[in-house]
Amino acid sequence: MIDAMELKRTKLFSTHKKLNAKMFEFAGWEMPLEYTSATKEHDCVRKSAGLFDVSHMGELEVKGEDAFKFIQHLITNDISNLKKDEIIYSPMCYENGMTVDDLLIYMIDENNYLLVINAGNIDKDYEWIKKQSESFDIEINNISNYVCQLAIQGPKAEEILSKLTDTNLSEIKFYKFKSNVLVCGEKCIVSRTGYTGEYGFEIYCENNSVEKIWNSILETGKDDIVPAGLGARDTLRSEVNLPLYGHEISEEIAPIEGGLNIFVKLNKDDFIGKDALVKMKSQEKQRKLVAFEMQGKGMIRGGYEIEVDDKVIGFVTTGLKSPTLDKFIGMAIIDSDYAKVGTEIGVKVRKKLVSAVIVKRPFYKKQYKKTEVVKEQYKQYAYIPATHEDEEKMLKACKVNSIDDLFSDIPDNLKLKRNLNLEESKSEIEVSEAIKNLANKNISTEELTCFLGAGAYDHYVPSIIKHITSRSEFYTAYTPYQAEISQGTLQAIFEFQSMIAEITKMDIANASMYDGATAAVEGCILAASKTRRKKVVVSRTVHPETRKILKTYLQFRDCQVVEVDYDRENGTTDLNKLQEKVDDNTACVLLQNPNFFGMIEDIDKAGEIARDKKAMYVLSVNPITLSILKSPGEVGADVAVGDAQVLGNELNYGGPYVGFLAIKSGLIRKMPGRVVGQTVDKDGSRCYCLTLQTREQHVRREKATSNICSNQGLCALNASIYMATMGKKGYEKVAMQNMQKSHYAARKLSEGEKFEPVFKGKFFNEFVVKSPVAVEELNDKLLKNKILGGYDLGKDYPELSGCTMICVTEKRSADEINKLVGIMEGM
Repeated sequence: MIDAMELKRTKLFSTHKKLNAKMFEFAGWEMPLEYTSATKEHDCVRKSAGLFDVSHMGELEVKGEDAFKFIQHLITNDISNLKKDEIIYSPMCYENGMTVDDLLIYMIDENNYLLVINAGNIDKDYEWIKKQSESFDIEINNISNYVCQLAIQGPKAEEILSKLTDTNLSEIKFYKFKSNVLVCGEKCIVSRTGYTGEYGFEIYCENNSVEKIWNSILETGKDDIVPAGLGARDTLRSEVNLPLYGHEISEEIAPIEGGLNIFVKLNKDDFIGKDALVKMKSQEKQRKLVAFEMQGKGMIRGGYEIEVDDKVIGFVTTGLKSPTLDKFIGMAIIDSDYAKVGTEIGVKVRKKLVSAVIVKRPFYKKQYKKTEVVKEQYKQYAYIPATHEDEEKMLKACKVNSIDDLFSDIPDNLKLKRNLNLEESKSEIEVSEAIKNLANKNISTEELTCFLGAGAYDHYVPSIIKHITSRSEFYTAYTPYQAEISQGTLQAIFEFQSMIAEITKMDIANASMYDGATAAVEGCILAASKTRRKKVVVSRTVHPETRKILKTYLQFRDCQVVEVDYDRENGTTDLNKLQEKVDDNTACVLLQNPNFFGMIEDIDKAGEIARDKKAMYVLSVNPITLSILKSPGEVGADVAVGDAQVLGNELNYGGPYVGFLAIKSGLIRKMPGRVVGQTVDKDGSRCYCLTLQTREQHVRREKATSNICSNQGLCALNASIYMATMGKKGYEKVAMQNMQKSHYAARKLSEGEKFEPVFKGKFFNEFVVKSPVAVEELNDKLLKNKILGGYDLGKDYPELSGCTMICVTEKRSADEINKLVGIMEGM
């Protein structure tokens, strides 16, 4: 404990006593902690202005021919681009990479720099810097005892200080300064760096001038400014996550661990500590500074341990209650493995573990003036190509003053009103590594034997498909807007249309759609538009996701969606109930075949029910089945839809897929999307063009047939190559193998005593069985044996809780099926 008589005092000590400041010991100095209350002083700085005595900070002059070279060697940052009257912040390190101090470097002129260092480190820093300078032609002077420093911070700082100087303070930009500025008639250096997160200035003056300037600022500011102590200074800097030596950085904490990576330029020439920092940066296990908010109750202090799963992963560097946010916040150094935003951690408070969560830094961002908002946003999102000037022109054209004004129609209660909790920006190497690690969490079907279907199927994809589609002229998932110059792409789409029309036995198919679900929705919208009726009847055996999307879109078209239950014995649509639901207001009936359970529907009878009421018939089909089951055209469907994922498209972890929609010729004017047509050019040679474009991007929105469709060009090309490669015989053989192998698997399971078939009807390549154990438990067991198990139907059908739907495609061998049955029977 330092004796009070040994504590250093600034030239304003007696002034602080007159203001009834509560004094305390800080870094060997007797300094004002607060005058009224630290919280009130904090709030005043955020809302108006506060005046700080920071004369305890140290100042060193570095002059001479080698001044630039020496400072480059001394610090981790790079001053090669620093200009006269500019300031740069930098850590200063020992050879082992740990922190000597952090400092500000003022460039007075080419061979003259001012270093501003921390109060508790003045003597230590001076001796360290002198020692490092022995081989350089420079002069180092410690002028700390002759210079006082004041900091005026807050939104009204410039307004108040401008009344005491004839200098235009708005010309002093962030991290710049001016020398010989007259403040109250005294020559000063005035800079703008700040340690509070607010707009403000630092004033460097001679000792005999400081009291005059201090009193003048308080008198001029009157009710808009208060003297502020180090208590408020600490809460202010903590809210904006600015480091404090001895807390976030120290002789035991390197700057790259303390959140100062951006100020450590490892690509510059040799500097003290570089080798150690390079090695530290390359290590797999690192420490990292994070910000956290307390979820539980408890006052936190520096040094408290951080735990996750009973493991100590780091320690608190700063902990306090934020006056601005009215919550307990802190910073901590922890293992980088746990440093992701959103991670829950525990803080050991008096032997009790209190919950906290890691949040994005900083806690608080400066409230800029309106004129500065756009500029700040531009700086924040520098990767956006629009310049600040571009934004101003666009806002002017929209006749608004800001981005906020542009979105003023959005109700205030729907706005987030905070920054997204995103991690700090990363380098290209770090991003690549993060994406690679994320991708490695995926398990591909090459690693697992897949018995999961439910709308996405693991079929064999001939190798020729990737060889063709990887060509640069094809490798796009979209249709060119200047389509006629891309004849190869148009021909590929035309072939897709032709093949889809052929297998569905419909008249016309469009250029593909997003996926099977949205294609089904488009088919129903087409029917509602054509019939001008307001009711769509859909079977519950249609894919649950399709039904959800259908309800989502039709609710805004004043169109009712009515669901029809299924026969519990056969797993197919209850045709009696279907007949009851279809009436004179029905636009269409939507049915899926094979249905979601894999069962084969009576699509003839369903079509008759629809036609009896002059409703349209929309049939969703699995295109693989059309070589062995009746096609939509054969049963008189008006619209055929489905997903062509099964035609040469990989599972792709759930997408992208490709939908198709085919119609009778009389519906062409109601057809959504695009249609490619074949014609001849002026020389009589065959060519292709976009014959029909009825999307909202090509016609007036109210005239468009659709707002949710798009051509999935690359996936459609995959499907075209698949169908051309397989041919009619190969296509039929794939379908037969699907049916035969799935029936073999169903028979093998039914021979056991544990798994009972749920439905008695005919099925294609999926079937449903009742499991004696929870489906989740069953699938966990299968996954441990490298098998992707069936779909838990209880997720979408409560009455089928405990039922799993198994899918078997042509890729599954008898050995794989027998292994599946063996594991399931062993449960």
